[in-house]
Amino acid sequence: MNPHESALLEDLNPPQREAVLHGDGPLLVLSGAGSGKTRVITRRVANLVKVRRVFPWRILAVTFTNKAAREMRERLVQLLGAQANDLVVSTFHSSAAMILRREAEHVGLTRSFVIYDDGDQLNVVKRAMREAGIEQSMQPREILHRIDQEKNAARLPEHMVVEPGDERGMLVRRVYAAYQERLRAANAVDFGDLLLLLVTLFRTRPDVLENYRRRFHHVLVDEFQDTNPVQYELLKLLAPPPSANLVVVGDDDQSIYRWRGADVDNILNFPQQYPGARVVKLEQNYRSDQNILDAANDVIRRNPRRMDKKLWSDRPRGADLTLLLNRDERAEAQEVARQILALQREGLIRFSSMAVFYRVNAQSRVLEEALRLARVPYTLVSGRSFYDRAEVRDAAAYLRLMVNPRSDADLLRIINTPARGIGDTTVERVTDHANSRGVSLYEALSQPESIPDLNTTAVKRLKGFRNLVASLATFALDAKDAASAVEQMLLETKLVDSLQAEGSDESQTRAENLREFLGAAQEFDLNRAAAAVAAAKNAAEVPPEVDAAPLTADVPPLQAFLEQISLVGEADAEVGEGRVALMTLHAAKGLEFDAVFLPGMEEGVFPHARAVKAEAMQHDDEAPRDTDPTEEMAEERRLCYVGFTRARKRLFVSLAQCRSLFGELRYNPPSRFLQDVEPKRFGISEQDLTTRARPPSTAAVAPRKRTWDEDDGPRIDRSYSQASDDMDGVGGDVRGMRVRHEQFGLGRIIAADGSGPNAKVTVEFGGGVGLKRVIARFLMPG
Repeated sequence: MNPHESALLEDLNPPQREAVLHGDGPLLVLSGAGSGKTRVITRRVANLVKVRRVFPWRILAVTFTNKAAREMRERLVQLLGAQANDLVVSTFHSSAAMILRREAEHVGLTRSFVIYDDGDQLNVVKRAMREAGIEQSMQPREILHRIDQEKNAARLPEHMVVEPGDERGMLVRRVYAAYQERLRAANAVDFGDLLLLLVTLFRTRPDVLENYRRRFHHVLVDEFQDTNPVQYELLKLLAPPPSANLVVVGDDDQSIYRWRGADVDNILNFPQQYPGARVVKLEQNYRSDQNILDAANDVIRRNPRRMDKKLWSDRPRGADLTLLLNRDERAEAQEVARQILALQREGLIRFSSMAVFYRVNAQSRVLEEALRLARVPYTLVSGRSFYDRAEVRDAAAYLRLMVNPRSDADLLRIINTPARGIGDTTVERVTDHANSRGVSLYEALSQPESIPDLNTTAVKRLKGFRNLVASLATFALDAKDAASAVEQMLLETKLVDSLQAEGSDESQTRAENLREFLGAAQEFDLNRAAAAVAAAKNAAEVPPEVDAAPLTADVPPLQAFLEQISLVGEADAEVGEGRVALMTLHAAKGLEFDAVFLPGMEEGVFPHARAVKAEAMQHDDEAPRDTDPTEEMAEERRLCYVGFTRARKRLFVSLAQCRSLFGELRYNPPSRFLQDVEPKRFGISEQDLTTRARPPSTAAVAPRKRTWDEDDGPRIDRSYSQASDDMDGVGGDVRGMRVRHEQFGLGRIIAADGSGPNAKVTVEFGGGVGLKRVIARFLMPG
C-alpha cells in the first residue's frame, strides 16, 4: 500500500474502505443515516486521482444541493489541492446546464439562454392558458405541476400519455405544448428542461453523447434515492449498464421526495438494472446515541419494501426518548418551549444545537408564538434564499435581459421597476401587439409609436425603457467579468438610488441587499479566475482526442454568474446561529442537532392525513388510480426515520389530545410510529407500563400517567389533566356563564355547540385575547 492510499484509508471502517477501494464496474453504497457517506465519496474520488492515476477531468460527481456540492468540493480541495479544480462536482441541474450551454444549438437554443424560476414559469403558463382560451378550466399551478411531473418522467408534450376521455389531461397537453413554444421563443428553459433537453439531446445525437462518455470515465452520484426517472435516464446514458463505472450512494430508507418526482425504485432496483453491481452497506452511525438509533430502526423495519440494514453505533446508549403528552397544540408548544429552556439553563445543549421539526407548515404558528412568549430565540428555516428577495430578483431580471432581451418574463417584471410611469394598461397593449405579430416584447418596443391606442407620453416612456435595455445589452457584450456588468446595471437602472430615496429602514435594507448582490458577483469572478488558472496548468496532460476543457470555459462570465444564482435551491438555506431551528421534516434532511423535538405525533398529522386516507381507500374501487397507498404510508415512515436520525443526543416526541389545524378541531389517536417504538426506548418497563423514567433535564416537569397497549400504541390517561374543579361539560343555555381557561384566563360564554364535555364553546376572553372556540372540558367555572 503506497503512502497516498494509506493516508486516505487510515480513519475508515471496513465497509467504507471497501467502497473506496472498489475497482471498475457499478457499485451501490447503501449509506445509512450518519454513516459517513460524504467521506466515502470524497475519499473514493481522491483514491481514483492519487492512487489509480485517473485524470480529474474524467470524473463527474453529482448531488442534489449546492450546499452538498460545496462541501464535497471543499473536502476534495483539502485532499487533492489544485487537482480538485479539474473535477466536475455539482448538482444535477448545474452540470446539465453547463453541458447545455456548450450544446445549445442542438436543442434550439442559443448559448445565452436564461433559466426561469417558479414565478417566471407560472407567468408563462398563464399566458399560454390565456391564448388557448382555457383560463377558467384549470388552475395555473395545477397545470404547471402536471408539466413538471411530465418532465420528471422524461416526457415532452408529444410523449404525454392521455387516456381517452381525460379532458384535463388533454388540456394539460395543449398548454404544455404552448408553454414549451413560449420558452423557446424567449430563449429560455425551466429547471425540468435542463435535464429533459439534455436527455433528448443524448438520445438523438449519439455523436454528442459519445463525446461525454469519452470524457467521463467515472460517474459518482450522491443521494441516489432522490433521483427521478429523467435523472436516472441521464445517468444510464452517460454510464450505460451493465459494466460502466457508475457509483451510486444513497439510502432507500431516506427517500422522502416522492412529491417532487423521486422514485425509490431507482435504488431498490439498481442491482437488477446493473447486473453484477457490488453492494456495500454502511451501517455504523457516527451521529446518534444507540437508543435513538434503536427507535429509528423500530420504525423503519416495518416498511414492506426496503433493503435490509440496521444502524448501530459504538457511542453510549444515551438518554431515554422523551414522550410529551398535552391537552392541545398550544399546551404542546408551551411544553416544547419549557423543555428547550430547561436544556439551555442546565447547560446541557445550546439553543443553536436544538431543532423543532413539524410535518406541515401550519404547525409552526403556535410553536412560534410559544417560543416568542418564552423568550426563546429561533429561526424559521423556510428555504427562502437571499436570491428570492424581491429587489435581488429585480436585479437578476435586468441582468438576464442584458444577455437575452427576448426574455418576456424578465421584461415584464422590471418594465416599471423602479417606477417610470408605465402602467398596467400600457403593458397590456404592448403584450397584445407583440402576441398579434408573433414577436418578443423587446422587439415590439422597437417601434412603440406603431402600437395601437398608446398616447404620446406612454410612447416616450417605452422608448426610454427600451433604450435602457439596449444600452445594458451592449455593455454586456464586452463585459470582462460579472461584477462590472452588475455595477453598470445598478448605475444605469438606479435601483439602489431609488431605494435610498425612499428613506425607510426597509428600503435601506433592500439597498444593502443589492450591494451584497454586487459582492456576490465579485466573489464569483475571483473563484472563476482561480479555477481558470488551475485548469491552464493541467491542460498539457489532456489527450488531444478528448474535450477536457472546463464545462464553463465557453460561457461568458455574466451568463455563468446568472446560471449559478438561478440554481440556488431551497435546501441551500442556512440555519441561523445561536437560535433554535424550526423547519419541516423535509427541510431537515441532511442536518443534525443535539436535541430534536417532533410535535404532532398523531394519526392524521404525522403520518399525514393524505397517507392515512389513501391507506383506508386502497380497497375502494372508486379510489384514485394515480396514488400508491402503500408507498404513501411507506414514505411517511421514512420521513419519521429521517426525523429521528437527525438527533445526536436527545429526542423528544410530542402529541396532543386534541388539535386545531387548518381551522378544524381534531381528536387524533397517537401516531402509529409511536406504537412501532418499543416502550423501553422511553424508559417504560415491561412490568410497569404506566411509569416512565424521567431524564434529569426534565426533572422540573410533573410526572404524567401513561398507559401502553401493544395493539393501539401509547394512550393518554386523561385523569392526569383533569383538575377537580373542571366542568363536566355544558347543558342547557350557558350563554353569559363565566369560565376560566388555563391559558386564556377568564372569559364569558357567548355560544355553545352541543352538550357535555366535548361541546364546542365560543368564549370571549379578556386581556386582549378575544373570542376563542374551545372544548368544554378544558374550561373551569370562573
